[in-house]
Amino acid sequence: MLGGVRVSAFNENGLGEPEQDANSALTELDKGLRSGKVGEQCEAIVRFPKLFEKYPFPILINASLLKLADVFRMGNNFLRLCILRVCQQSEKHLDKISNVDEFVRRIYSVIHSNDPIARAVTLRIFGAVAAIIPERQQIHHCIRSSLDSHDVVEVEAAIYAAIQFAAQSKTFAVSMCNKVSDMIQGHSTPANMKLQLIPILQYMHHDTNTAAMVRSLCIDLLPGYPAQEFVLVTLNTLTKLAAATLVDIPSQVNLLLKYLKNDPRWEIKLKSLEHLYELAKPGAHLWPPGSVEEVIEYVLSAKQKRIVVPALRVLKVLVESPRMCHEHRTSGSKLKELCSNHCYSPEPLIAVLAIQILTEILCYCFKENLEADGANEVITALETLILLLTYTDEKNTSQLKTALKCAVRLCEARQEYCKTFVELLGTQLHNIDGDYTITICEALGAIGSLRSETLLPLIDTILTLLTALADIPNASQLQTRTKTMLCTLIFQTLSGYNWNEPTYDTIIKVVEKNNLWANYCISRAAVRYGHHKIAHHIFSNLTEQVSLEHFHFWLMCLKEMSEAEMLLCENDETLVNRLDKAIIHYNKAAAALKAASTPQHNLTFQAEYMKIRTEFLQCLLQLIYTCNILCIVPPPAIASTIVQNTRDEYQRHGYITNQFRKCAKEFKNCGELHWKLYQTAFDADPATLENMQILQQMCVMLEQYVDSICVSGSAVKDDPIEFGSKNVRLELQQLVKACEHAVKIAQNLNNEEPVSTCTITHRQVEVLKVIVDLITKASLPVPRYFFQVLQSTSVKLAISPQPRVLGEFISVQAGSQLAVKVEGVVQHGTQPGLFRKIKEVVVTVTSQLQNSQKNKEILDPKLLEQVSVLSQTVTPHNDFFAAQFLLAFPRGGQYLLVVEASVIDENSNAWKTGPRSTLTVKVPEETKLTPIAVPGMANNANVILMPEDSLFTRGHLKKDVNKTQH
Repeated sequence: MLGGVRVSAFNENGLGEPEQDANSALTELDKGLRSGKVGEQCEAIVRFPKLFEKYPFPILINASLLKLADVFRMGNNFLRLCILRVCQQSEKHLDKISNVDEFVRRIYSVIHSNDPIARAVTLRIFGAVAAIIPERQQIHHCIRSSLDSHDVVEVEAAIYAAIQFAAQSKTFAVSMCNKVSDMIQGHSTPANMKLQLIPILQYMHHDTNTAAMVRSLCIDLLPGYPAQEFVLVTLNTLTKLAAATLVDIPSQVNLLLKYLKNDPRWEIKLKSLEHLYELAKPGAHLWPPGSVEEVIEYVLSAKQKRIVVPALRVLKVLVESPRMCHEHRTSGSKLKELCSNHCYSPEPLIAVLAIQILTEILCYCFKENLEADGANEVITALETLILLLTYTDEKNTSQLKTALKCAVRLCEARQEYCKTFVELLGTQLHNIDGDYTITICEALGAIGSLRSETLLPLIDTILTLLTALADIPNASQLQTRTKTMLCTLIFQTLSGYNWNEPTYDTIIKVVEKNNLWANYCISRAAVRYGHHKIAHHIFSNLTEQVSLEHFHFWLMCLKEMSEAEMLLCENDETLVNRLDKAIIHYNKAAAALKAASTPQHNLTFQAEYMKIRTEFLQCLLQLIYTCNILCIVPPPAIASTIVQNTRDEYQRHGYITNQFRKCAKEFKNCGELHWKLYQTAFDADPATLENMQILQQMCVMLEQYVDSICVSGSAVKDDPIEFGSKNVRLELQQLVKACEHAVKIAQNLNNEEPVSTCTITHRQVEVLKVIVDLITKASLPVPRYFFQVLQSTSVKLAISPQPRVLGEFISVQAGSQLAVKVEGVVQHGTQPGLFRKIKEVVVTVTSQLQNSQKNKEILDPKLLEQVSVLSQTVTPHNDFFAAQFLLAFPRGGQYLLVVEASVIDENSNAWKTGPRSTLTVKVPEETKLTPIAVPGMANNANVILMPEDSLFTRGHLKKDVNKTQH
């Protein structure tokens, strides 16, 4: 079985072996480099990029690249080529080389070899590391000399190196300008080499004079070298140069338009349109006047369809500018005429591009409250296109997705279009085996997320389809996914509505014949939209059908949580019983969640979210208990005396006043817990963050109302919720509506019964119970981040110095300072920067003197309270950052150092992501000297200072002195 499998000597950690640390991995690769077999050396070399990605710290990368430089100096050309590939693949780690001079010295020695292949590889490796050695004059000289070589391989390598250095070094670019110009214009340079030399000129943009000279040279080359390859390369170089300088964009646009209209070769026409597309990205405001109209006129007069698609792509980018939309918003504009001519094209790609341009103009008009000419024609064209794409036999999935995105954008701009597109897409759902069903369901979900009642007309159609799918014995993967999507549409539609029996029975019927993963996805969607009853039914059936223990406990956690939320919404029991039972189930869920946690998946966010929810329900229950004691706990007999002493009129009510204030404080603490959890959720999606914001504001609202009852000068604010129910997401609208209803009730009470005296009335307490009941019945939508992490970002720290033995302390001499270096790496998942990106990292080092058993009676408590905090903000470069601190220790003892990292995103928001590391530092205490009188000595010299705990202070000194005297 294993005879044909080659077993590697290098650990890949692919078969469950313990993971190596950085030193062990580097040692193992170093053995391969020293091997006498070329194959083992090559195998070791090609593993270095993976090592750099796993341990991207400067000390390891510097040591590794120096070893590779030694192999490059002593090895053969094949090994050198492998090392070149390592440098090219590890470009973002090259700036971590600390001994750049030594690295260059070892590589540079090969440039004097008699082998032109070796010199060529050396030049290419210099080009690969040009970012860290851009101004090395000796390498500049080598490149210039190699350009005059008679060996073609060496010249091509020199050209590659010249391109890389010109992109990095202004000095090299300026000095090489004349050299490259002479070679391009020289008759002795072969034509194919001229084609390789021309791209060097695109990096000559470091100053205006050089850029102008290069542009003039390239423009002069165009008539002199009219061959297609030369024209294409020269136009590409001029376009890159113009995009970098920006000031040459108008002239370059005119040049490209000239070749587009006048050159008969189709390859040049198409490339000209591609370059116009590149120049459209900086903005339409940089294009010269009339150039856009020239493009439109050319496309209108063109008879070839292959010109239309790239031209429409250019116009699509240009129309993203508000200026273009404003100029072409009227029905008589040439752009609208062009798009109207092609929006019914039989070619789907052409029709989609035309619809996209018209949609962009229409959405701009809606946003700016301008008159939208031809809106109905755009809607009709879009409906026709969607029907064409869904009925055709050809698969045009990307075009259909683009058309549906246009429909969603129009519905977001004007919600009255929702009904039109829902009716249109609902007629396409009958084909449950079609490839487009999932795409249509996604579009319906996007439209349905705008308002809950949007999909109500389709509820019968969706239930009919689900019934038909449930009867299929062996459903395909597409049909199973379709069932999941249709169930999600049901959850969206019934958000905020009560379920009837037929709908509930249909979902149960679908679940009974579905696979386990699809059922989990359906239940996950149910709790996201607050339908906990159906989710509890599904989770209950899934708990015993998983193979791993932590999966079982995870499902048990979800089952208990959904049961708790289901009990809160029932009307059969009293409010106190509902809250009490929900808290019990939440505690069971928290216990199950602890059992579900693993080192790889610690479920920290989930545990904190459920803990805060339990605390909030406990606060609500305590508030109800406090309301119920108004009639059964009378104020004490000394209430009037307490009022006089405290000058607090609310103390006249006695015990209930303090209990209300305690409840308000607990709500405040609960809101702060939500905010702390919010700050740790850097990778959370916007809906999850919005969910936590609303829950925090709910705590603030209850705190304000309770304070208005029992604290002088407090009142209910007009709008404690920061955003209205119109702009909030569909799954969160029920929470916001409950809060708004509660605020309205509280404000009505204040308007009806303005309380002039500091009294707590039965009416206030009853209203407070009504508010708690409203908040309790508002179904909690469990956020997406609770289940799915779409963006994964973590910070990994390496701190030096480290103790020799793990868990021991670092010893520092008294009176000296400790230099702490913190190096870190930002690690990303599969979708880096999906929601937000790290702009800066804040590294904080905290030093505090610890109270040990030995000196606990000696240390002043004030010294223990003194904390030294040093902070430094650094910007990651290629996901790496480093910070250094110099710590002073004012007195001897044991100190605890805490190193913590937090991040700042591109919007300057701070996030407490961690990690957090601790070190122990021990500073020897200053020895106290005790004066000892020595008999027989002179009066001025009869005192010897000795350590306080020395043996000499316990009587030995006198004996030894007496012996000496005798």
